[in-house]
Amino acid sequence: MITSEEYYNDPKKFGNYQYITLEEIINDFLMSRDSDDYTSTTPRFKVLYQAMKGVREFYFDILQEVRAIELELSPNLNVILPPDFVSYVRISWVDDRGQLHPMAQDNRKSIAQEYLQDDNFAYLFDDEGAVLQGETQLPMDEIQFDEEDEAAIDKDRFEFGNNFEPNKDLSRVFNNGRYRINKSAGVIEFGSDAKGRMIVLEYISDGLYTGVEGNSEQGIKVHKFAEEAISSFIFYQLIKNRRTVPQSEKMRARKESFNNRRIAKQRINGLKKSELSQIFKGSTKWIKDGE
Repeated sequence: MITSEEYYNDPKKFGNYQYITLEEIINDFLMSRDSDDYTSTTPRFKVLYQAMKGVREFYFDILQEVRAIELELSPNLNVILPPDFVSYVRISWVDDRGQLHPMAQDNRKSIAQEYLQDDNFAYLFDDEGAVLQGETQLPMDEIQFDEEDEAAIDKDRFEFGNNFEPNKDLSRVFNNGRYRINKSAGVIEFGSDAKGRMIVLEYISDGLYTGVEGNSEQGIKVHKFAEEAISSFIFYQLIKNRRTVPQSEKMRARKESFNNRRIAKQRINGLKKSELSQIFKGSTKWIKDGE
């Protein structure tokens, strides 16, 4: 526990009181066990293993806290995906005033890996029996527009906003730049219009990467609202496959784990009244049943 003076005088502590480290969760779990507990003899490394599984699952489903990194785009117009990358939220470039300019994903060029085939379309293999693969895909700069594309882009820019089209290719509408995510290569590829810019990547993390080797328990943090849910997740995962544990206890632990998970999700992701007002501000259309 830190004092108010320590908190306000150390910028590194700002906002951290709402979080708890993985080490604290594990220590609390171990300290709460009685001698007759079903997990009383479970070693710490097994508790740590289940705790890390819980953190990973909760970041996917509940926490989904957004991380953001800023870096200068390299001359090859690629950005390496962070090691804890799960899904992107927004990719932008930032100007000299700190203003973000969201970019659009360009899905027109395939990033599939080419498999080599003979004249009869049979796969070709190397000496070790692996399929021979072709060259890497063309860079973004070699994706060219033709005259029909240019006309479609102008039409899209003029008409965009009149109708809701969730499958519209936004790289043909906005002119802030384009990118594509090549997960097989582990990079984000950009068009030449982003050359020399500072790129901001906002993404969902799996919650496990700290950037410090050997310091995972102290570096991994989760919201305090999720502490009870993770603890009950650990307990259920440790006993669910044990033959010495009664089925009724497994069912009770399973139900408690799911209930705590649901409560944590409601607490962390619950919309506030002011947020609802912002969402519906300016909305004048009534949505009828069946629409």
